[in-house]
Amino acid sequence: MNISSACRPNMRITPGPQTTAEFDAFAREIDQVRVDFKASLDESDSRYIKGVLYLIRGLESAGRALLTLAALGWPIGLLGAVLLGLSKCIDNMEFGHNVMHGQYSWLNDPRFEGITCDWDTVCSQQNWKESHNHMHHYYTNVEGIDRDFGYGFLRLSSDTPWEPRHAVQSLYMVIVAFLFEWAIGIHNMAFDQLRNDREATKVNIARLWPAARAKMWRQTKKDYLLWPLLGGIASLALGHGFWAGLGASLLGHFIANVIRNLWTFVTIFCGHFTDQIHTFDPADLKAETKGQYYLRQCLGSANISGGKVFNFMTGHLSHQIEHHLFPDLPSHRYAQFAPRVREICARYGVPYNTGSLARQFPTVLWRVLRHSFPGGESPMSRPATAVEAPAHVPS
Repeated sequence: MNISSACRPNMRITPGPQTTAEFDAFAREIDQVRVDFKASLDESDSRYIKGVLYLIRGLESAGRALLTLAALGWPIGLLGAVLLGLSKCIDNMEFGHNVMHGQYSWLNDPRFEGITCDWDTVCSQQNWKESHNHMHHYYTNVEGIDRDFGYGFLRLSSDTPWEPRHAVQSLYMVIVAFLFEWAIGIHNMAFDQLRNDREATKVNIARLWPAARAKMWRQTKKDYLLWPLLGGIASLALGHGFWAGLGASLLGHFIANVIRNLWTFVTIFCGHFTDQIHTFDPADLKAETKGQYYLRQCLGSANISGGKVFNFMTGHLSHQIEHHLFPDLPSHRYAQFAPRVREICARYGVPYNTGSLARQFPTVLWRVLRHSFPGGESPMSRPATAVEAPAHVPS
């Protein structure tokens, strides 16, 4: 539900730049970071992403091989599940998500083309790029437009009217965490909108369903049919019985997917739903300048502090602020340019929302729990010069 600025005369003003001149200066400085960032790209970025691809393939091969032999003993099956789970985490976070943003398309290598890249999850690349690359990144945290804010089932703000179904949203969230790839896979089809605009939603579902169905079947067939059958055959050949091998491999593949689902859930929720994020009124987009666009990206995102391994396993989305400013530039460089972004934000009074996982995740849980009940807080704000600013479409 959209709450317009006109209906909210006491809506708070965003921190940061307050005049047109300040917004323009803020935009120029962020633009300069982009220019320097892009100019720094070289052969090392090519070596990096190739190394990531080889690591994914190695972990996946080792994991699936061990799961094929899982009937020989639970330690083998558990190790196989962990290795395959790690492969899926890296494939989804550091490879698929980033490559599909076009971060490595400049290499002119078919393996790293944003247009053709696919990933090991039930969400089709076509549907993902539409709902994420376009809708979420362009309309970040715009109330009623960016459906990633709450994913259509979570009430995270008092700006969303409370309904009885929200009382059990904490339980929904737990279920979604374990089945996150499936939640993301169907998210773009907006089934929740059937209540509000049934005919238009049915048309949208019909348009997106073929690609979604094909990808869901492909992943189900691979993880829960073909590889478990191979495990059963291998177990039979080794004298441990067909069903024992099939069951052990099936369980291992399920555990691997749960590992990936839980990790991606925690990373993504900590990057978008902490206690310091802002939301925005769609009316303000009509006159949004580049500086205001950059401010919205900063205020609508949250970082998670951590070391190199932690950053790698999050796909460097531990630098969510930098990702929203530079989504098409290689994420493994975010840590290099983050200090400049943070320093610019400090000079212009823009909050730089960051903290450890132990700090950020509890605030997400509290936001979900608090807004399970009527009332709550509104994170909505508007840029100081929104009314006077000229129209702008960010490049």
